[in-house]
Formats: sequence, structure tokens, C-alpha cells
Amino acid sequence: MTSDENSYSLTNNNLTTCTSSIINDTNLDTQILSLPTIIHITPNSNPLTSPTQLTDNQYEHAHIPKRQQVTVKKISQNYLRRRLCVREYYYVRLALVSNMMCFLGTLGILLMIIENELNFTHIYDKDSKVSWFIKLIITFTTAILLVLILYYHHLDITLYSYRNSLEKWSIAMTSKKILLIIIEILICAIHPIPRFYPKLNPETINSNSSESNSYSLSYTAIDVGLGLPMFLRLYLVGRCIMLHSHLVRDITLRSFGYLNHVPVDLYFLIKTYLEQWPTRCLFTFCITGFLIGSWSLRACDYKITREHMSFSDAMWLFIITFTTVGYGDLYPTTYCGRSIAALIGLFGLILSALLIAIIAQKLLLTRDEKYVHTFVLNTKLIRNRRNYAANVIKFAIKVWYLKRQNKHKSFQYFQAHRKLFGSIHHFQKIRQEQRNLDDQCVGFIELMALQQNTNIQAKEAIEQMMAFKNEVKEIKEELFSMNRNICNLQKTLHVLLEKGTI
Repeated sequence: MTSDENSYSLTNNNLTTCTSSIINDTNLDTQILSLPTIIHITPNSNPLTSPTQLTDNQYEHAHIPKRQQVTVKKISQNYLRRRLCVREYYYVRLALVSNMMCFLGTLGILLMIIENELNFTHIYDKDSKVSWFIKLIITFTTAILLVLILYYHHLDITLYSYRNSLEKWSIAMTSKKILLIIIEILICAIHPIPRFYPKLNPETINSNSSESNSYSLSYTAIDVGLGLPMFLRLYLVGRCIMLHSHLVRDITLRSFGYLNHVPVDLYFLIKTYLEQWPTRCLFTFCITGFLIGSWSLRACDYKITREHMSFSDAMWLFIITFTTVGYGDLYPTTYCGRSIAALIGLFGLILSALLIAIIAQKLLLTRDEKYVHTFVLNTKLIRNRRNYAANVIKFAIKVWYLKRQNKHKSFQYFQAHRKLFGSIHHFQKIRQEQRNLDDQCVGFIELMALQQNTNIQAKEAIEQMMAFKNEVKEIKEELFSMNRNICNLQKTLHVLLEKGTI
């Protein structure tokens, strides 16, 4: 047992003990409750034994005593912790089942290649029982793989129902989900079947005539025809990588993706890895496609002597097909080989486009390099601009001097005049180049910084306006109070004057 399996077993034991009491208390197999947001508690009721009082509104702390409010908070935290623990349990189980599926799928592909190589090397008559036994093992591993696929989707649907608070798992069984499960079962069910005639050579089953020198275009060996679709099982490797990725295992990133309606799936993971490690991903895709495509061409194509194409010739045929060169020295001899060659050509076009995009991205200057390059070019343009500005002044003075000496028809005058206009033209051209250089230096980061500074300045201006409004309001209140005091003073003086007159 490896270290990963030991860690998984320990994690499974901890999660099993953590969730055993949870499942017994909440009856997850029969009813899945939604996240509590309101809990009404009566004085005679026990909050732990009345989960039917959960609703979907907000907490009503105003109608609950303070002592019971603490109980409400504890219940919600315990419930949330319990839900997260159960979700993590299901994710660990999915990762463990995915590891087993990946192992069985890869083992089946390797056994299929070994069994076909026994046929290709013409030692089938000697090792017929060994070949039949290998196909029997492939059938046995395929049966286990199909059972694990059903169990994986059972866990996936249960987790989906629990995460979305569905009372019945049948609600999650949409037509699309059922179709995907059927397609996955059909892909993993195809394999070379062990027949009851171990001494029978499968290479002669589809041959039209034993006396012909070469096979027809429609000929394909049964074991090869059933073995090539087994390479589609490699999607299990991608699923295993996805379930072990930190983007999927981290509950914070997963929740953030749900809130922003971003599905954290295999397609998102591939784009993330291509953005983070483009060279490694492209190199892995090319090597994997090269090995699978070369062996597929070897399995489907034959020579005139009815022998399979050698692996070195198959690799050469893959290279010239992948690069769309096609010298013509080697070519597919069956419809199976032609189909694989067409897929290789399409695969080459897609990876060539990715390669060009990655190379173009690597050749781009970084932000610091762009600043240095722009500074050097701008310094050179400033120096040239000063030189042409000096030439404009110099030739303008010379033209004025020759014109004053009545030499405006002389050769020196026309030469100075031509150099003056040339200097003005170059001066304007350098100014335009400086503007274009400034525009090229401004990128998305600079625009974001400019927008951030603008927002900060706008916020400060709004705060200043609000402070000014508050000051104006205070001044108005003071003026009103002064006006009120003056009015009261006038009334008092008026009363005193009336009393004095009396």
C-alpha cells in the first residue's frame, strides 16, 4: 500500500467516524434538510429534536430571548460544520473510487496492447492460452470497472442532492445525466472478448482469401477493432487529476466558483493548467498522442507480406501526417488506418495552433522589459528631435539671411530651403512616433491603475463635496439662529421702548 492510499484510508476512517453519528442523527438516507437560517424555539421544545421548525427566512432575534439566541447560533454552526464534514466525506469517496477506476482502465489498455503484440509478432500459436487468459483478465477488470462507474455516479448524484438540498435523488437524474452515464458505460464496456477457440488465429477471421498477397482495405482484425476504442478510457485519468486538484478539493475555491456561476470541472481545470503551465501541458499532450497514434497505425496497417507495420515506420508515418507533410513513402493500407491518419492530421492542426499561440505568448515582452525598451526608444527619439529642431532653427536663419542678401534665386537659397522643409518634416515625424510609443506602452494594467486613481480622486471629491455641504448646512443653521436672536432682540428693544414711552 502506497503513502497516498494510507493517507486516504486514514482520512476515510476519520470522516467515517465523523459522519456516522451525523447520518444516524439526521437520517440522510431518507431526508436531506436545507441550511437553517431561522430557528423558532419555544420554551418547552428541544432544539436538537425538532428539525422540522427550520425555515428559509432570516433569524428573528428580536423575538427570541438572549439566552436562546446563543443556542440558535450554536445550532447553526454545528449544522454547517456537519454539512461540510459530510460533503468532504463524499469528495474523498469519489476520489478513492476514481483512483480505482483510473487504475483498472489503464491496466486494461496495457493488457490489450500486450495481447495484440503477441498476435503481431506471430507467436500466437505458441501462446494462445496466454493470450486467451489476458483477454479474460481484461473482461474481468472491465466488469469491475463498470460496477465502479455505477457506484461513482451514485455517489456523485447523492452529493449533488445533498449539496442542493434535494429531498429525492431522482430529481438530479436528468436526461442529460442519464445519457452521459450510458455513453460512459458503452465506452468502458468495449474490449477484446475471450473466445472459446484459443487455437484460432483471429488474423484470418476477416480475410477474404488466404491466397491473396495483401489484405483488403476493409480488413480489420477483431481484437484490434475492439482494442482501439479502449484508449477512450484515458478520460478516467483526467477525472482522477481533477478530483485530486487543489482547485476542486479546496472548499473555499469551490464555493467561490458556485457563487460566481463558474463550474469547477475538467474543462475549467484544463484551461487553468494551460494558462499556468502551457509548455508542460502541450508536451504531455504531444507525447501521449504520439505514442497512441503510432501504435494505432501499427495495429491497423499492413505490409504486402501481411505483416504489421513496424513501430518505427508507424512513428515516421505519424510525424509526416501530424505535420501535414506526407512524403508518400508510407501510407495507410486500410480504412482503419486512414481514419486514424485523418484524426492525427486534425490533432496536429489543433496542437500546431496551440503551439503557435504559446510561442507568441512567450515572445511577448514583459511589463518591465517593455518599460526598458520604451525608455531606450524614447531617449533616442528625444535626441533626434533635438537635432532636427536645431536644424530647423539653423536653416531658417540661413534662409532669412540669404533672402536679406537678395540671393533668393541662388542655389544656396534653394538648398537651405529644401533642408529647412526636410528638417520640419522629420521633426513632425519624430513627434508622431513619440505619441505612438506612448500609446504602445499603455497596457491593461496601466488602464486599471488609471481607473483606480480616477475612482480614488472621484471618491475624495465626493467626500469633499459632502463635507462642503455639511459646512454650508451648519452655516445656514447658524445664520438661522442669528436671525432668530436678532428678531428676539428687536422684539425686546421694541418692548423696552414701549415701556419707556409709557
